[in-house]
Amino acid sequence: MGWRSPATVTGRTRHDVSHQHLVEALRTDARAAEPSEGVRAQEYADDLAEAVQEENPARVDRVLSRVNALLETATSAFSLTRGLLPPGTL
Repeated sequence: MGWRSPATVTGRTRHDVSHQHLVEALRTDARAAEPSEGVRAQEYADDLAEAVQEENPARVDRVLSRVNALLETATSAFSLTRGLLPPGTL
C-alpha cells in the first residue's frame, strides 16, 4: 500500500481524516472487545495516531498491517474498524 499525499481538506489531508476515523473506531471497538484484543486495539490506535502525526507513511503501513492481522484473528466484533478499511483488505 503506497502512501500518497492527497489534496488538503481544511488543513488536513483526506488520508489523515480516514486514519483519524480508523483510530476512533479502534478505540471504540477496544472498549467492547475481549480484554486481550481490546488492549491490542488500543495500542494500535495509539500507534496509528502517532504515525499519522509524525507523517511517517512506512510506520502507518506497518500499523495497518498489524490492525489487519488483529481483525483476521479477532473473536471480538470490531465492526466499526472493519467498516472503515478498504474493500478487499481482509
